[in-house]
Amino acid sequence: MSEPLESDASLLVVVLDINTSAWSTSPLPLDKALQQIIIFINGYLALKPENKLVVLASNKRECRCLYPVDHTSATPDQDIQVYEQFRVVDASILAGVKNMIINTEPPNANQGIEEAQSLIARALSKALCHIHRVTESTLSKIWPRILILSAAEDSPREYIALMNSIFAAQKMSVLIDICKIIGRDSVFLQQAAEISGGNYLKVDTARGESLLQTLLFTCLADHYTREILYFPGNEQIDFRATCFCHKKVVDIGFVCSVCLSIFCRPAPVCSTCQTKFSIKLVKTESALSSSALTSNGKQILAASEMSALSLEDEKTATAAK
Repeated sequence: MSEPLESDASLLVVVLDINTSAWSTSPLPLDKALQQIIIFINGYLALKPENKLVVLASNKRECRCLYPVDHTSATPDQDIQVYEQFRVVDASILAGVKNMIINTEPPNANQGIEEAQSLIARALSKALCHIHRVTESTLSKIWPRILILSAAEDSPREYIALMNSIFAAQKMSVLIDICKIIGRDSVFLQQAAEISGGNYLKVDTARGESLLQTLLFTCLADHYTREILYFPGNEQIDFRATCFCHKKVVDIGFVCSVCLSIFCRPAPVCSTCQTKFSIKLVKTESALSSSALTSNGKQILAASEMSALSLEDEKTATAAK
């Protein structure tokens, strides 16, 4: 793979999490955060005229592309005091966010997603599709990356789709930067930043301008600049999976063989794909060793039923001194 050059253009896909339920608990209002995000986007566009931008927004019920907009959409009024590209981008983002907040679908649109969660996996999939379309249609070299501004909690039902998108981004050499604005650290997004080579940042929203400072000093740098800068690392990344039943991080779990859903305890039916399981008790090696019997100086291992993966003709092991 070629090394990035200073003259190479960048493609930035910004994913905005505008879940109103999550933002209602934040000391930083959504409108104030949008102002700082727009300043960051304008700064990115001002770095190079060849830089390209895509802005997506997601909430509990939908994921929509805010920029670029269709040519048939109404353009905002001209303002000679504002740079033309900045004016179009700012107006498109603000109008799109307002439209998504006002025109929402019925509450039962996505019953598997709670109010405090967003469709981040769907937005990430759309972002990768935009990146593939732009990189295939561009003759010159362009370096893509994704910036996710997260406010909602992790959705366990999106774990499989999100991990598939993360590994697809890794294969496409797409950096994923995470800016966690509200709530606890996201286990899924921490893994996304670590696997793709991006940065995971937790913003202190109690300070009004901390979001803009974080974006400008850590997320504005392109691929070439990142090789000569030192970025803050995250050494406390949890790579464990989250169970679908209780949303708990588990060390050892039970995985559905059909949809790969993860559960912290065995269940007769998968709650995700409704697959019925045939549960059989399987003894581990430690259980077998603890059930060893001693008779006349000889140690005989008790016979046990093997799992379906074991050979049926395997005989009971016997150790004689």
